[in-house]
Amino acid sequence: MPLRQRQEVQEVLWERRLIMDACVILKESQHGLQRNMIDHEALRVLTRLDEAGYKGYLCGGGVRDLLLKRTPKDFDIVTDARPEEVKKIFRNSRIIGRRFKLAHVFFRNVIIETATFRAQFDVPPPEAEGVPLPTRRRTDVPDPTFATRGGVIVRDNVYGTPEEDAHRRDFTINGLFYNIADGSIIDYVNGLRDLEARILRVIGDPVMRFHEDPVRMVRAVRIAAQLDFEIEESARKAIMQMSSEIQHSSRERLYEEMLKILNCGSAKSAFDRSWKKGLFQKIYPSFSTWLQTPEGQAAMPWVKKALRQFDVWKQARLKPMPALQHALLFGPQIEVMTATLVADGLVEFEATLQAVHTVLRDKTNLTQIPKAMVFDVERIMGLQVQMRKSSGQSRYAIRLRQRKGFEEALIYLKFASGMDAARKEVLARWLAPVQSETPPHKGAAQTPTAAPRTTKRKRSPTRKPGKSAS
Repeated sequence: MPLRQRQEVQEVLWERRLIMDACVILKESQHGLQRNMIDHEALRVLTRLDEAGYKGYLCGGGVRDLLLKRTPKDFDIVTDARPEEVKKIFRNSRIIGRRFKLAHVFFRNVIIETATFRAQFDVPPPEAEGVPLPTRRRTDVPDPTFATRGGVIVRDNVYGTPEEDAHRRDFTINGLFYNIADGSIIDYVNGLRDLEARILRVIGDPVMRFHEDPVRMVRAVRIAAQLDFEIEESARKAIMQMSSEIQHSSRERLYEEMLKILNCGSAKSAFDRSWKKGLFQKIYPSFSTWLQTPEGQAAMPWVKKALRQFDVWKQARLKPMPALQHALLFGPQIEVMTATLVADGLVEFEATLQAVHTVLRDKTNLTQIPKAMVFDVERIMGLQVQMRKSSGQSRYAIRLRQRKGFEEALIYLKFASGMDAARKEVLARWLAPVQSETPPHKGAAQTPTAAPRTTKRKRSPTRKPGKSAS
């Protein structure tokens, strides 16, 4: 945000003497967010909602990133139209969600998430330590569709006002709205102030909000690392005190959140922050315990270099396979475990597959890594064994180059050669041009990378039934 605009924002904030329940509205001329900065698909949804007589607000990270002059990952919309009403307006939409119903509006390559304003619930203060938080249910709704289990929200389909929806969001910088009707920024939660101060602050009591949804702790670390913000002190203390509650989260959601961390462009910073706060240790307890052993400490430079490599790929707008990222991240432990199994007499290739399965499918992990991705990691690590045993020039090597996952395996080998000098010779063999084993015939085009020709065996003639050999 330019200096002049920042000064205008500060003047507005100080003149109004904001408190947490105040509402700040910045006119289109007072902020730097322009309509042409919003993707065409999101702008189309907002415009059609406005034309249909509904409120249409751009919300969440999209507003935050545009105010910070960053490119949003996606654009989310909030409205006073119910999901069924949104579906009537947009034929290219469908209603999804069990915990909270919302509409997905589909375009060719984009999905615009459109949610209805959620209602705010009176949150009781945290009880004494050791006493479980109560299950809360709204009392002024005849047939409430909001419920918690042990204090964790499991169903939330009660609709409310824009102000209530803003206070239901996780962080103040994510509680800003952009009103398509007049181009204004609406702030119910002091998000502009924290955006200016570069502070990540939880809306409401951090202990209660993290108890409702423990994944918010992981999101806080990721967003703070991604934006290079400081987490507000009370939220930081709450994360360190409540890190063990992450075990009550959905394993699928945690897996998706970890993928976001690996691809956020600040994976190294997010790892350092989550490690200091004890979150990473709770999500991957076995791997974290191993990292604190002498072997694991020796492998820590590998892990941090892998995370930095993910950030480099993000800056280059490259999107590697999740299997390659997991192979690089957990590779040191997999290789150490493989060596142990080989020493016990197991064949190296089989030992590698067993080590991959043991590390990634560890039941103590709080993430649910899909089986298909585990198979892809097994393929990448198994190819390492086959590449070490091949000269890179044989017919078998040519077939290896054509196998699925070879490109990822070669990237892994390049990375490993930078950490282990012994693998540079193996890498040199596989980077060398493929030489044909036999000289080509005169006039034939040389195709060193093509697979060798194979001749079909002639089938022996079958004897007709009913006739015997004389």
